[in-house]
Amino acid sequence: MTVRDVLNKKKRYIAILLYFSFAIFLLGFLFSVIFPAFAVIGFWGFGIFFVTLGYAYFGIRCPVCRGIWGILAMRSGTPFSISRKLKFCPYCGVDLDSQDERMLLNRTG
Repeated sequence: MTVRDVLNKKKRYIAILLYFSFAIFLLGFLFSVIFPAFAVIGFWGFGIFFVTLGYAYFGIRCPVCRGIWGILAMRSGTPFSISRKLKFCPYCGVDLDSQDERMLLNRTG
């Protein structure tokens, strides 16, 4: 598994959770017009969305150097993968398309 694969996997999980929580937020408040108790579900959706967004910006890290990739990863590429134009980690310089043994050491230790 390459560094890019690890970053894409994290971004994919976060993007799915962001879309899902935003849908809960919208549906909760849309249904609260008819059933006022659904407003609580809307607030829960907003809370999950907000926490997930915070994790997206500070939780996506380089698997080699642990540098924070959040903003760079979320702003580049598609919603489910980072841009192919990014070739190296801006913190440690590791090639994103290579399997790095330092990454394997960090994951086991």
